[in-house]
Amino acid sequence: MGRPRQGSVYYNKARKTYIAQLDWTDDTGKRRQRKRQVENISAGNNLVKKWIREIDEHDVAYIDAERMTFKHLAEKYEATRLIEPQYRDGVKVAGLRSWEMQRWRLKHLIKIFGKRRIRSITYADIERYRNERLATPAKITKKQRGIADVQRGLSLLGAIFTFAVENEWLTGHPFKKGKPLISMAMEPPRERVFSTDEQRAILQNCQTTTRRHIYPIVLVALDSGCRRGELLNLKWADVDLDRGTLTVLAENAKTNRKRAIDLEPITVEQLRKMAKESGGFADQLVFGIKATFQRAWHVSLKDAKVENAHFHDLRATAITTWLLRGMSMPFAMARSGHADPRTFMRYVRMAEEIREKQREQLREWDLAASLAELAGGDVEIEPERSELVN
Repeated sequence: MGRPRQGSVYYNKARKTYIAQLDWTDDTGKRRQRKRQVENISAGNNLVKKWIREIDEHDVAYIDAERMTFKHLAEKYEATRLIEPQYRDGVKVAGLRSWEMQRWRLKHLIKIFGKRRIRSITYADIERYRNERLATPAKITKKQRGIADVQRGLSLLGAIFTFAVENEWLTGHPFKKGKPLISMAMEPPRERVFSTDEQRAILQNCQTTTRRHIYPIVLVALDSGCRRGELLNLKWADVDLDRGTLTVLAENAKTNRKRAIDLEPITVEQLRKMAKESGGFADQLVFGIKATFQRAWHVSLKDAKVENAHFHDLRATAITTWLLRGMSMPFAMARSGHADPRTFMRYVRMAEEIREKQREQLREWDLAASLAELAGGDVEIEPERSELVN
């Protein structure tokens, strides 16, 4: 890269300090200069040698980013990556579906690391931030902050540093200087699934005058297993009332894959009623909710006396119910929009109803008779050994 000249170290009488300076011509023929205040002549000479090595080994981008702060880097990342998703032929080509939430998380990271130069942020700094974050109660609930919440912030921070490496503003990724700072194994698996009685109670408490608008979305969530975002973006053009199906478009799906879902008659009837009342125009949102319905949802849970519940648990409840009713795993995965069986299995939760069904099956299984049949009836097994221990 270019031809660096021998730098110099001189004493600046006005500032009463030594200055290290290097002038060179880059590959484009542009004259460039670097200057920095140093303690003495020896420190200045060492700095000049370091600059020359960097010029020989790296691109202009790395040199220019020497004094880049995290705030500057974060702003570049936000303008490039944290933007509204753009689709072409149903495939996302740019942006993020969760761009608004990520921008919200970014503000906190800028508050913590904003003034730091990106090359000064170390693995130890990030590890210390993670531990302090875990020890800090959530701002709204005042309860212990969840591991998942902390790891989402760390994932964003890691993506920002990856962005810096891709643009050659950094040569190394601070996350890779030690043991993994992010681990899904640290997150306790969520086991919550609504019982049949809880489902009834929730639906019943969603039908009051002030909460009637969320009843349809809760009903469809329990039937279809769709994610909240998929439901909020659903339009009447995506619903076929004659066939009793709804279609999740690729641009609305987390996995960017289109899928069709058959609905129960009670759900179709509810949608039919809504279409009649609203007009069911093709470009109109089915549920008419453009922001959030968190307050109505939480009040409904409170009145239904259902605790430790998230809206996303409706999806897990739906998937678990499908399997409980005998639906094959491949079909259930296609219906839920999962491509990875491991991810799918995270949503299959051992509800008490499933455990009871398994216990019934075990009680019906005659172990002694099964083994005797396999042995051709020649093996005698003591009765007490054939009994299942409760």
